[in-house]
Amino acid sequence: MSERAPAADPPPPPVSTINDFIPEGRDLSECISSLPRPGCGSEARSDAAQIVLFGVLLAALVFIAWRIVRSGRRARRATPAGPAADE
Repeated sequence: MSERAPAADPPPPPVSTINDFIPEGRDLSECISSLPRPGCGSEARSDAAQIVLFGVLLAALVFIAWRIVRSGRRARRATPAGPAADE
């Protein structure tokens, strides 16, 4: 019979289990839902980068809408007015 080597121990848990998104002063079961209660948030969840991203997305949508309207107006000007224009 052959002897097996002892199983390796699992790696130790991480030293730091701090998560910026978990509230420290509230019970975690109150904050886990699709609509968390007030006070469950964290300052790490929102910052200036999120506001800048919203502004960039809004500007991009406005630009796309402007291009569509401009293209439609150009196409309307380029086509004849209809049968009355032939007379």
